[in-house]
Amino acid sequence: MIIEHKNSLLAAATTLAALLSISNASAHESHEHNDTQATDSVDDRKAIEQYGLPLTLMNTIYEGQITAAEMKSLGNLGVGVSNHLNGELTAVDGVVYSIAADGTATVAPDDLQAPYMSMIDFEPTRTITISDINSFKDLEQAVLANITSANTLHVFKAKGLFSFTRLASAHGVEDENVDFFEYLGSRQMYDLEQTEGTIVGIYTPAYLGTVSIPGLHFHFQNGDNTIGGHMEDIRFDQLQFEVQEVDRINLALPNVQKFRDIDMKMIQPPSGAGAGGSDKKE
Repeated sequence: MIIEHKNSLLAAATTLAALLSISNASAHESHEHNDTQATDSVDDRKAIEQYGLPLTLMNTIYEGQITAAEMKSLGNLGVGVSNHLNGELTAVDGVVYSIAADGTATVAPDDLQAPYMSMIDFEPTRTITISDINSFKDLEQAVLANITSANTLHVFKAKGLFSFTRLASAHGVEDENVDFFEYLGSRQMYDLEQTEGTIVGIYTPAYLGTVSIPGLHFHFQNGDNTIGGHMEDIRFDQLQFEVQEVDRINLALPNVQKFRDIDMKMIQPPSGAGAGGSDKKE
C-alpha cells in the first residue's frame, strides 16, 4: 500500500510538472509573440533620418561626410545644404538636386557631401487643401490650422501653380569660421512668377529647434527641376498638400574633427523662412 501510494504521488507530481512546463512554455511563447508584435509596430513607423543639426551649422560646422548616394538610401524626399554651404539640397521623388547660388538646379553627384540633411521615405497619410496664400506667414498659419498636432513633426509635398515664390540658395563660404547669421544675411534672393513646381519640406515644433530647423522648412523645385531654392516667400490660389505625420527622428552627428573639437554653444536657431533677417540669440 505504501509503495502504491508513493507511486501515485510520484505520478501526480510528474503530471503537475509537465503541465507547469507546458504552461510556462506557452506563456513564454505568448510573451515573445507580443514582443514581436510591439517591435513590428514600432519598426513600421516612419522616421526622419537626419545628418547634422541646425546647432552644428550655427557653431560654424559647415562640413560633413554624408553623401548624396547615402541620402537616397535613407528616403525619397528631403531638404538640406551641401558642404561649405555651397548650394541648397532638395530631394524630390528619390532624386537629390543641388541648387547653385543663382538658383540653377542640377542632379547632385553621388559623392557630393553635406553637413546637414533631413530625409524621409515619404508616404503621405492624408491630403489637405490650402487656399488664398499671400505670404509665407499665411502658409505657416494655414499649416498649423490643418495639422493634427503642433507638437509632432510633419512632412509635406505639394505640386501646382505658384503665382509668386521668393527663393534663396547657399553661395558657399570662403571663411569656414564665418558666423552663420552673418552668412545668412549675405544670401541673394531671386523671385519666380507664375511657375509650375513642387514644394517639399518639414514642419518642426519650436521645442525641437536645435535638432531640426523650427517652423516650416520648405524648398522649391520648378516643373522641369532646372531651378530651385530655399523658400522665403510664397503666393498661390489653391494647392493640395500631401501630409505625413512623424513621431521619430533618427539623428547622426557629424563625423568630422571640427565637431569633435569645438566648444559647442547653445544658440537659438532661425525659423525656416526669413532666416536672413533673424537675430542671433544665445
